[in-house]
Amino acid sequence: MGAKEKITNFQFGCLCFTYLSGFSTLFLYNAKILQQDVWIANLLGVIGGIFVMWLMKYVQLQHPNKSMTEIIELLLGKWLGKAIIFFYLIDSVGLTVLTLRALSLFYMTAILPYTPPELIILMLVLVTSYAVYLGLETIARTVQLMLPLFLVSITIICVLILRNVDTNPFLPQFQSRLSDIAYGALLSFSFPFGKAIGLVFLFHRVGNLKKLMLSSSVSLILTNVYLLIAIYLTIGSLGMNLTKSAMYPFFSSIQLVRVGLYLERIEIIIIGIWTIFTLFETIVTHYWFMQIFGDVFRIKDATPFILPIGLLFFAVALRSFIRPTELDWYNYTILPFSILPPALIIPLVLAFLTLIKKQRDHLRPAGERTRR
Repeated sequence: MGAKEKITNFQFGCLCFTYLSGFSTLFLYNAKILQQDVWIANLLGVIGGIFVMWLMKYVQLQHPNKSMTEIIELLLGKWLGKAIIFFYLIDSVGLTVLTLRALSLFYMTAILPYTPPELIILMLVLVTSYAVYLGLETIARTVQLMLPLFLVSITIICVLILRNVDTNPFLPQFQSRLSDIAYGALLSFSFPFGKAIGLVFLFHRVGNLKKLMLSSSVSLILTNVYLLIAIYLTIGSLGMNLTKSAMYPFFSSIQLVRVGLYLERIEIIIIGIWTIFTLFETIVTHYWFMQIFGDVFRIKDATPFILPIGLLFFAVALRSFIRPTELDWYNYTILPFSILPPALIIPLVLAFLTLIKKQRDHLRPAGERTRR
C-alpha cells in the first residue's frame, strides 16, 4: 500500500464505474417503488452525484498538494476537522459492512445455501485485505483487466434477456406522485451515486487533477446507463409484480435465459464474473478507509493495519443485518437520509469555505499594498 502511488484519469474513471456499478443492480429498490418512472429518480440521483464530485474537485484543485483529509483539517480546524474525518471513517465501516452482509446473503440465497455466512464474509475480508495490501496501482490495473470481461459478458446476457421483453416497461410515464419521485431520488442518490463521496479521498492520487471532472462524470453517467438497462430488462421480462416480489430482481431475470436446449443455469457463470466485479466496491472502501486512517494518525506506512482493519469489518458484519428484512429496512428507511451529511452537506460546507478562503487570499495582497 504505497503512499505515493499515482493512477491515471482513465484508471480512476474505470475504478469509479466499477465501484458504483457492482452493487447497483442487486436490489433495484427504485424500480420496486416508481416502476416505469424510475428513470426520473435515477436522473436526479446521477445529477446529484456529479454535482458533489464537482464540488469536491473544486476543493481539491485549490489544494493540489494535500490529501482530502488534510484539506478538511485545514478548512475546519484541527478538532472539528478530525471529528468530521472520524465521521467518514464510521461511514466507510458502515458501507463495507452493508456490502459484506449483502454479498453473503446473496450467495446463501443463490448458490451456497448451506455455507455459513461467517465463512463467506471471512473469505471476502481476506481477499479484499490482500488486494489493499497490493496497493492502489495494482487495484486500478486489475480493474482495467476485468472490466472488459464484465462488459462483454453482461452485454451478451442483456441481449439474451431482451428476447423475453415484449413491451416497453417504461410506458406510460409520469404516473408516480411527486413525493414518491423525491423519495426515489434519495434512494438513487444513496445507492449507488452518493457512494462516490468515498472516492474523493483518492483525488490526490490521480495524475491530472484538471481532468478529474471528465472521468468522474463519464463513470457516473455510464453507471446510470447500466442501471437503467438492467431495470428495463428486469421489468420487461419479469413484469412489475414479480419485480416487486423478487429479492434480487435482475438475478431472477437472468435465470430466465436459456441458450439452445442444453445450456441452462447460465446465471452461475454470470455470478462468477459479477462476484469479482462487486468485490472492488469492498476493496476500494477498505482502501480509502486505510488512506484516511493513515492520514489521521500520521502513519507513513499503514500496511500492518490492513488485516486488523479487515477483521474489524468482519466482526461488525457478524453482528449487523443478520436477516434480509433488516438489510432492506435499513436501505429503505435509514440510508437515504444518513447519506446526506457525508455525501452532500459536508461537501457543500467545504466548497463554501474554500471559496471564502480563495477570495480572502486574493484580497490580502491588495490590502497590504493599500496600507503601504
